[in-house]
Amino acid sequence: MKRIFPMLILTLITTAASAEMVEVPWKGDYAHNYDAVYTPDNKHRSGLSKNFLNGAPDEGSKVQKDGVLSAEIIKPKGSTGPVPFIILMHGCTGLSKAVAIWAKEKAKVFLDNGIGVVILDSFKPRNVKRTCGEANYHWGWRRAEDAYSVLDYLIENKLAVPSEVYVMGRSNGGTAVMMVSHSHYSSNHRNTFAVVFAVSPGCAGLTKVKFSTQLIIFTGDKDNANDPKVCQEIVSDKVQLVLFKGVHHGFEDKGQAYVMSNGWRMEYNANADKETINRSLAVIKSKEAFRPGVEVR
Repeated sequence: MKRIFPMLILTLITTAASAEMVEVPWKGDYAHNYDAVYTPDNKHRSGLSKNFLNGAPDEGSKVQKDGVLSAEIIKPKGSTGPVPFIILMHGCTGLSKAVAIWAKEKAKVFLDNGIGVVILDSFKPRNVKRTCGEANYHWGWRRAEDAYSVLDYLIENKLAVPSEVYVMGRSNGGTAVMMVSHSHYSSNHRNTFAVVFAVSPGCAGLTKVKFSTQLIIFTGDKDNANDPKVCQEIVSDKVQLVLFKGVHHGFEDKGQAYVMSNGWRMEYNANADKETINRSLAVIKSKEAFRPGVEVR
């Protein structure tokens, strides 16, 4: 039951919208990707992979060229043609119970504002349980290609307005969407995202990157999973950092605070959670709401 619970809970929002489970063909055969499979020595480079399964321990060391992603596509009630869309991407725990609740709550807000939602599961199709630990750029790069695969699917099937597709990722998903905005990476894709929203991402290794898509980072100054100080080193006219004072990792998940086995403190913060979504909606509705630089809240 644990594996299907996220999809069951998400059906609670379908009474006010049109929802459909789909299999999205994965695409990875691009110039910036490699044929090399995973080894401990090249785990970061092998994240830039042309293979759907690339031999990582998390996926049972299997290698497979092609594959499909699992996604729930939800359109606003009454919509008939293409609409703006946002893709929601989970963190290192996959589409767990807490993440499914997060996706359900955020999906409802976006749908109520006329924005379609894709809830993307990167792990279940690869039989991955979790990838938590140090900032995991192998899976960040792998999942950036997942986001672009869904972007292409939405546009090719005339579900989304091509110029109004957004992506929001949390934790490892936040790292993945930052990589989506990487100028070299994005330049090889036919379609592009309008704005990228990264919630509590790992920024190490990305401070010197040139970003081609507007990127908003939301993080807490008490986050001990992904160092927020590193994110503050990113300076660009394409990047806005909203830094929440006194806020920990997992601020978007309601419930009692707790410490994971690896020492990460997870603690809900209603103000940071609300501000993240309100800011994201404001930028979606008016690009003038995007303000580069660091803002402490």
